[in-house]
Amino acid sequence: MEFQDTIKSLKINIKKKINTIVLVVEGASYEFSLFNQIFRKLLHYKLVTKSRNQNEFKEYNEFVIKDNNNQRVIIINTKNSNIGSIIDDDKYRNELYKMLYEKYSLDIKNIPVYYICDRDNKSNKVNIVRKLLKKLNNSYCNDEFENGLLLSYPCTEAYTISCFEKDKKIVNENIKNYVKSNNYNINLIDKYKIQRATLEMIKQLKNLGIDNFNIDDIKNINIDVFEKEEKIYKENNNYTLLSFISYILLDQGIITFR
Repeated sequence: MEFQDTIKSLKINIKKKINTIVLVVEGASYEFSLFNQIFRKLLHYKLVTKSRNQNEFKEYNEFVIKDNNNQRVIIINTKNSNIGSIIDDDKYRNELYKMLYEKYSLDIKNIPVYYICDRDNKSNKVNIVRKLLKKLNNSYCNDEFENGLLLSYPCTEAYTISCFEKDKKIVNENIKNYVKSNNYNINLIDKYKIQRATLEMIKQLKNLGIDNFNIDDIKNINIDVFEKEEKIYKENNNYTLLSFISYILLDQGIITFR
């Protein structure tokens, strides 16, 4: 797919049927708020959450439009706020999936799952991330694992910045403070801004030398980006600002190219 370079080239399919998707996140606060804004308030899907601090699943039905009554986004936590817990805590993950089956009759093997993690160079070691990227390469099925891994460089806030800023490549200060100081409030993200974030993701991929974006080849794109970002980090002690969260919307056909 050739890169498009205008917001007008993107279309949001508000009533796109997604059935059920599962998002597995590291953080127990920011990510939940961000996806609540995107999937419930803007796209009008049902939201189901379970953070590591909750004993039960919570359901949010407000803002759901009639056509999306059976469409659901489930957000759950990894056991700990680091990427290694994905493979180190089979028991925790299996217990969550058992709960999903018992409450919603969901077989995790038959629904798309996305792991969304920060490329935190301090807490997430290079060899562990590289290993996971080779295992987790598809949202629907993998040979060695059950779902797909998406990274944000350096962290989830990169997506928020992409919603508000054009052509932002690097943030030299604390990125969380940068988001706060610029008043990039999650609640201000609208449909236009999630289109912009999608365009910014594609432009950053192009800047990294990835000239064709194939939704079905996320494994190789992920690995390619990872190696290039690690090289950039070694040279500049910073990552190029990039979030793959928009990939979820493209993968599900919620955002498409005109």
